[in-house]
Amino acid sequence: MSTIPEAHQSPKNLINIITFNVGATRTIGDEGIIPWINIGRGNEEILNLIDADEFVIAEHEIAILVDYPLATPKTFKLFSAIGFSRKLLLIEIREELLKVLKAEGSTFDLSTLDLVALDVYKTDAGTIELTLDLDA
Repeated sequence: MSTIPEAHQSPKNLINIITFNVGATRTIGDEGIIPWINIGRGNEEILNLIDADEFVIAEHEIAILVDYPLATPKTFKLFSAIGFSRKLLLIEIREELLKVLKAEGSTFDLSTLDLVALDVYKTDAGTIELTLDLDA
């Protein structure tokens, strides 16, 4: 009997989609709500993030899979004793992207990258994996 390494578990089952809505400082769209958050300006936009402190993932360990805008796709793990709120996810994802881009020597401008949603999957092994729904 062969086993599949944890990093290659499949299939994945979509269990949730986490959205990021920001209250506009100027009226844009429906009732002043922008349906994404800019990763590069995350420190400023997080102040207007709707339901920022709502815990959207109860698990204590998750994996984030990122391909764009990286030269080589990466997976990084996040740990939290209390689960993950929208605010914590945004902060951690932004920090990890900045570290990886710096390590790659990339000059990619994160202010051109909007996070629309996170797709949350549960693998057959029971691990939680997130993929980024980005708009550039």
